[in-house]
Amino acid sequence: MSDSQNNLSELIKKHSKQVRTFGPGNIVEGTIVSIDRKYVLVDVGAKSEGMIPTEELKLLPDRDVKVGDKITSIVIQPENRQGNLILSLKKAKSQHNWSSLEVVYESGEPIEVTVIDYLKGGLIVDTNGQRGFVPISHLNRVHFEQFNIAMAEGNNSDTAQNLGGLKGSTMEVKIIEINAEKNRLVMSEKEVMSKEEAASKDRRLAEVKEGDVVDGTVSTVLPYGVLVDLGGVDGLVHISEIAWEKVSAPKDYYKPGDSIKVKVIGKDEDKIALSVKELKDNPWNKVEERYPLGKRIKANVSKVVPFGAFIELEPGLDGLIHISETVGPLNVGDEVEAVVVNVDSKDRKLALSIRQIEDSKIYR
Repeated sequence: MSDSQNNLSELIKKHSKQVRTFGPGNIVEGTIVSIDRKYVLVDVGAKSEGMIPTEELKLLPDRDVKVGDKITSIVIQPENRQGNLILSLKKAKSQHNWSSLEVVYESGEPIEVTVIDYLKGGLIVDTNGQRGFVPISHLNRVHFEQFNIAMAEGNNSDTAQNLGGLKGSTMEVKIIEINAEKNRLVMSEKEVMSKEEAASKDRRLAEVKEGDVVDGTVSTVLPYGVLVDLGGVDGLVHISEIAWEKVSAPKDYYKPGDSIKVKVIGKDEDKIALSVKELKDNPWNKVEERYPLGKRIKANVSKVVPFGAFIELEPGLDGLIHISETVGPLNVGDEVEAVVVNVDSKDRKLALSIRQIEDSKIYR
């Protein structure tokens, strides 16, 4: 090869631009070469420029970008019909966010989020443009009470719409589940507590045993039960465990601040199930002694059903008059005289009859 050919080859190598190739998902840095109403053209070293939708520039911290500025984006499509790379700032930011959140998750450090809305059992929160989910059960005690009191007022109330003042507020949370592919980011506020608080809570949880009878304070009254502060940990008295009689509204029985004695009937991890009615006499105990066969009673109708009517004999103890054992229509509140025709404490059944009394009058 002649000297002139060698020199030409060196010049070509020196001044030729190396053409790079990219695949979907590659993060690329380039220089802005033009900006118009629809697209930003970026030189990334490929055989043609990359294209970013101009509207995505608003995602940049500094929106005052110009030709010549460096910009980082992600490859969406290696080449469109015109041969241009299709790039995105939005997805690059999202991928960066997920990577950052993965680091936070691994470290176990708390992050600050902003409450946006409520959806299906949890709060939707935002962290640097990435949305996450905080289940209501993972709020700290104060926010849990705040939220549930607001919801108890009804979904359409101003307080409920504002999520009890939580909407727009910030809170510290820990990431407890993350999956970028499924776009799943679950967080917990109650996991964020000092070592002293955590140790105190664990200590109290260990002290509470199933079967214990303990004193507590009503912290929150909910539509489905009552939350009780047991001295550092909360337990729930479900609506069905408040009294032996049917309870329609726990607020009719308790209010926040009330002292309460409860029995621990269940314990699972950090959930404690409590009961008030277990500390009271079960009205079905020895029911055969109090209401033997043939005993006549006078009581009021508590409920009318298609197959008959229930008569309240005691709080939590109802007897059934089957429709075949009545002599006419019955209404709630009616006082009736009936006779016990069947009683079974094991299956909690007590059957009454009006007809047998009326028939005995006819044939007397």
